[in-house]
Amino acid sequence: MSLVHIEWGNLERSEAIEQYVHERSEKLFLHAPGATKLVVHFQIINPVHSAGVPTQKVSMELRLPKHQDVRAEEEGSDLYRGIRETKKAILAQLEGRKQVSRVRPDPGTEA
Repeated sequence: MSLVHIEWGNLERSEAIEQYVHERSEKLFLHAPGATKLVVHFQIINPVHSAGVPTQKVSMELRLPKHQDVRAEEEGSDLYRGIRETKKAILAQLEGRKQVSRVRPDPGTEA
């Protein structure tokens, strides 16, 4: 069973993008070993044939135990950059949670 689930939305499936997502997701699972799944969703916001810059949205949700899921999204014209930036945002949230858990006193100790 794959820990990465890609929802292509209105974007045509691409093996290159799929492989890129799998490669980038490895670091997320290293930072959150309890994670059960990464859901990646792609959506075209502004298609190529419309006025303006073609824009896609990448959203990622890292499923964690006890409903402590982490979610991030990024919009832009470069899908690969969107994947990288969304992954960075999730890593930053995971790191932030580690910092908070280090600051909290252990319930078994006195302050």
